[in-house]
Amino acid sequence: MQGNDIMKNNIKYNRFSKIAIVIMVIVFITNFFVSDCNLLWMFLSGGGKVVDYTSVSYATVFRDFQLFRLITYGYTQTAVWHLLANLLGLWYVGLYFEKKIGTIWFVLVYHIGLIFAGIILIVLYPSGYQYGASPAIFACIGVLANWLVKNRELWDEYKLQKGFYYLMAYFVLSNMLSVSTLIFHFMGFVVGFLLGFMVKEKAR
Repeated sequence: MQGNDIMKNNIKYNRFSKIAIVIMVIVFITNFFVSDCNLLWMFLSGGGKVVDYTSVSYATVFRDFQLFRLITYGYTQTAVWHLLANLLGLWYVGLYFEKKIGTIWFVLVYHIGLIFAGIILIVLYPSGYQYGASPAIFACIGVLANWLVKNRELWDEYKLQKGFYYLMAYFVLSNMLSVSTLIFHFMGFVVGFLLGFMVKEKAR
């Protein structure tokens, strides 16, 4: 019951996650209507015209100065598994995180994680295109990890949160996809961990 009570109390605070999820779903669906490639392949593997206009790369940022892509790539999920994994990750981390730090700080951590992780990765992999909300989600997890280092008792509180075991699986399994993905997530996590020295829990 205690875990259910916490979840009911937290869900009303998950404002930003709701907005971000709606945007991601709209972008994902719009990609199907405007793209002319094989829809089944795109559904399972990704790609499409919207991805071409919103993903981030070294050339689009440092040559074309399309700095908006450092934000838009975080709202662009490609294949359906990619969309679902990140929607659940964002939803579950937001249930706890937004209540703890407030909506404004949640939005800031999310986008700072996106921007810095995105810049680092496109410098390391200048020929690639990047997209997805995972570095921002890992930035939020990084803040929580910072708090846990300073207060080990938080572990018992974390375990009561809805989606705790999903986030643990997300944290481990998503890093097994590729080396670039591991670096991408690690950069987001490091940014979040450093932000954890500045981001404090709201007074209860």
